[in-house]
Amino acid sequence: MKLTLLLFAATALAAPSTRKRRSCNDVRDKPVIREGSSLLLDGKPWKAVGANVYWLGLDENVTPPAGEPYYAPLKASYPTKGRITEAMAVIQAMGGTMIRSHTLGVSTGNPLSVMPSLGVVNEQAFDPIDWAVYQARQHGIRLMVPLTDQFQYYHGGRYDFLRWNGFNLTQAKDSSNPQIQQFFTNATIVASVKDYIHKLLTHINRYTNISYAEDPTIFAYETGNELCGPVWGDMNVPASWVQEIGSYVKSLAPKKLFVDGTYGVNKTHLAIPEVDIFSNHYYPISLSKLKGDLDLVASVNKTYFAGEYDWLGQTSSGAPNGDSLSTWYRTIEQTPGAIGSAFWSLFGHNVPDCTVRCSE
Repeated sequence: MKLTLLLFAATALAAPSTRKRRSCNDVRDKPVIREGSSLLLDGKPWKAVGANVYWLGLDENVTPPAGEPYYAPLKASYPTKGRITEAMAVIQAMGGTMIRSHTLGVSTGNPLSVMPSLGVVNEQAFDPIDWAVYQARQHGIRLMVPLTDQFQYYHGGRYDFLRWNGFNLTQAKDSSNPQIQQFFTNATIVASVKDYIHKLLTHINRYTNISYAEDPTIFAYETGNELCGPVWGDMNVPASWVQEIGSYVKSLAPKKLFVDGTYGVNKTHLAIPEVDIFSNHYYPISLSKLKGDLDLVASVNKTYFAGEYDWLGQTSSGAPNGDSLSTWYRTIEQTPGAIGSAFWSLFGHNVPDCTVRCSE
């Protein structure tokens, strides 16, 4: 993944309410649903247009003041409420409808995580996630949330579950080790992943008094970020695992949409009934790759979302790289079944002093 620094103006902080506020006429209380190759909100076509803001639940870019929670080995800290609120206000001001955020769902393996070790829940870690979901609702923004990660990032991922269950593997030395497939096939590991999902989805948000499973602000859960097997890009994610995780998520949250987070559209997944949205990432932008993905998904009358893309169109040296961004956008806009995209990625300010310098 490639980070791009975007600078935006700070916004005022909204005050929370701990009461449920429900109205049959409030569109924020209505779920996004899929009908064939379209998404609908309140009976009207809805597009998922926005950004990746991966750090909303746990950050790696800001060293907090002395005394605030900080895990130095991974530079992990909790983002401030001001930064979270600003991100929502920026997406709203840009006309966006959604945010994809890894750390609202992938939070394992370090002391500041939701699950620092197997089966242990850190309630403090939910506060920034709760605030992000609450502020998304306040700003009319919907959320797509991955549940694990291909990589061993500061916020955790599949290697945590492998190590917790007896497979001493790390990304640095084992990314091509066939044993990493145990994450998908080992019944004990799958059960521990499902236990984590249960703890996450049944958590009651302290600012809304609604569980994540019930809150329509989170419109979709994604199996994970850029999942594949021991060969990069092999899309070797068993269909049986995708279906099992999808079925489990929908048993806890029947109104959520479910995204296949395999890195690419795997033909063997197209018939999985639990999958509502297929996805891919584009580094660099490729029209042929996009059109191939769209054709595959159209064949099963489902929806397609471009989950990440490099919008700069150039290498680090400034040389052109990738196809035309405007043509790529137009293809998404004009293709039935293409329900949107999220650029990589959005940063803001380290409230109150200056801009955030990202680490990637």
